[in-house]
Amino acid sequence: MAELVTMEGVAHTEIAGEPVILLPQKALYIPATHSLVLADVHIGKAASFRSRNFFAPDGISSFDLFRLSQLIKQFEVTRLIILGDLVHSQDGMTSSEVEVFERFRDAHPTVSVILILGNHDRKVRIPPSWNLDLIHGYMAEGPFVYSHDLIKTKGGYLLCGHVHPSVVLYGQGKQRLRLPCFWLRNKYAVLPAFGVFTGTYSVAPTRTDRVFVVARDTVVAVAIDTEKGED
Repeated sequence: MAELVTMEGVAHTEIAGEPVILLPQKALYIPATHSLVLADVHIGKAASFRSRNFFAPDGISSFDLFRLSQLIKQFEVTRLIILGDLVHSQDGMTSSEVEVFERFRDAHPTVSVILILGNHDRKVRIPPSWNLDLIHGYMAEGPFVYSHDLIKTKGGYLLCGHVHPSVVLYGQGKQRLRLPCFWLRNKYAVLPAFGVFTGTYSVAPTRTDRVFVVARDTVVAVAIDTEKGED
């Protein structure tokens, strides 16, 4: 059984003037509203792979939701905002996958769970038993706008997902290491994928961006060498 994350591995920063905490579990906590924000869990992805005769380990959804439960308990979260792609596909919505999330909701009945529907969610029948507040498009709540996709907005600073951002760090001897990251830009931030059974996409930050990589159990601010570029 994994232990609760300690505060030593987190990164404290401000986004749009709002204090936030970037967590090594690849989620963002907003203390002012007791809100936990994350993106791209992709529940049922492994089950979907198995249904198509591809190997995928069992228990992925349970592990992700266990990690999420830890964070809810540790930070006394009252609201969970999921920036899309909570689920992966309809063929991954087996009875066991549905029941795993039902048990998660039963364990946190007072937590409000808001799902900004992502491109994967929109193709799936979300079970009513999951007790989710479903949002089509985006949700604006100053100073933030919550969306799955990168959209143009004049109403606030955008928090979104979808991309599964990562950066490549270079070391001596042609060493390279790709790590998931929080990518903070002038008008928007892209959160890393929360789900452990997800890939990443290498992004190309500029010198004006802020990048926080997730290195196992620690979130670290890094300076990106733009001359090397990204894959």
